[in-house]
Amino acid sequence: MKLRLVLKTTTKKNKEVMIKFNIAPSKHLGFINFINLALNQGNPVTLYFEKISKTGVREESKIAGTFKFEGRDDKNLTELEEEIKNDRAMKKKQKQKQKRK
Repeated sequence: MKLRLVLKTTTKKNKEVMIKFNIAPSKHLGFINFINLALNQGNPVTLYFEKISKTGVREESKIAGTFKFEGRDDKNLTELEEEIKNDRAMKKKQKQKQKRK
């Protein structure tokens, strides 16, 4: 399964423009948990960018935004979370079987 973060906006001429960021499988469950937390508590989410230099110095961007998540399909979100948990459980079982051999 693939999971992506999609950012979408429109131009002055009302043309849709979007960019997609893949979310690594190891981050799927954490990402879903974060979204559920923001949805269930109704707290705003802050979006900003962080620049990290080669020496490890972090600098927060001057661009930031705040928004709230809205649930469009809570049932589908729950099913996605269950699917991710099941995928992890199956992978864990496969690794255990391989270790036994």
